[in-house]
Amino acid sequence: MQPLGTILVIRFSSIGDILLTTPVVRLLKWLFPDCQIDFVVKEEFAELLSANPNISTLYCFSKTDPARSLAKLKREIKTKHYDLIIDLHRNFRSYYLSWGSGAHRVIRYQKGVIRRFLLVKFKLGRQRPVVPIYQRYLNTLAPHQLPESLLRLEIFIPDEMAASVAERYSGFIDHAPGPIIGIAPGAKHATKRWTTEGFEAVIRFFIDQHNARVILFGSAADREFVDQIRLPAGAPIVNAVGQLSLLETSALMRHCHLMLTNDSGLMHLATALKKKVVAIFGSTTEQLGFFPYLTDYIVVQNHSLLCRPCSHIGRQRCPKGHFQCMKDIAAEQVIEAMLKLLSGPTQHPIQ
Repeated sequence: MQPLGTILVIRFSSIGDILLTTPVVRLLKWLFPDCQIDFVVKEEFAELLSANPNISTLYCFSKTDPARSLAKLKREIKTKHYDLIIDLHRNFRSYYLSWGSGAHRVIRYQKGVIRRFLLVKFKLGRQRPVVPIYQRYLNTLAPHQLPESLLRLEIFIPDEMAASVAERYSGFIDHAPGPIIGIAPGAKHATKRWTTEGFEAVIRFFIDQHNARVILFGSAADREFVDQIRLPAGAPIVNAVGQLSLLETSALMRHCHLMLTNDSGLMHLATALKKKVVAIFGSTTEQLGFFPYLTDYIVVQNHSLLCRPCSHIGRQRCPKGHFQCMKDIAAEQVIEAMLKLLSGPTQHPIQ
């Protein structure tokens, strides 16, 4: 690939996918240290990239007036005459921005829609080798590959924000007598959420048996589900659900020794922070490419169900009506996985 001066990356959403594009940004900067890398992202997710030193300009697409916002973005992009546009979203809006942009070259992520359709609808391809999503994004720049030493998801937290969050929660995180366990019980789609009873049992076990402190993470949209979890009165628990921005969530999550999540954006955020992760997968499977590969992790799932995956993003209800993919996962399985990761080589929780 010829030396490049200006590059535009397009990925509008969501938390996980945006974080999974950061190895591409890292590879571009490694290949072309002097290049200018700009990025188009939805406004609500811009914070994930706002402190990334490898990105020069962050273009924010507003969902409040999408037509006008896209038209304005298109005009601005056209004036830049980019050497390369990398479309990692590949939908109508990303095509709209790149068509007629004046870029010298446009390359697009291969979504593998047909393969995904066959997997979800007919369960074909479950034995194929798994290619993680971050690697599929990197394959857009094949044959170039990122050195193993640089291969990671990235989130950058400004020092002042890290210090502010540490001070705000200092009474909880300083001198903790046991492990600090982070739990993200939510997910956008119901079939990706483990049961409230399961989360209750895990929380009680680690508080009672391991003197743990627990931090609950999530967005305002997760509050209704998290409020259904019966938390022990007076227990050392911080409920930060809906209380923090994405970067503040990252800053607080850095203090956790382990994260328990569903298949969600916060699972990928924990991966970017190199936290040990136990992830519970229900309606989705590894073949879709979203496991937390780039950190120490264990995935707990029901391997015996032939109806998995029933969706590539999750559903609001089980299409079979039994929801065994989540209901059959016992708290003991999750606890065992968490204990296994906690007993591994210990590191300072902030890395």
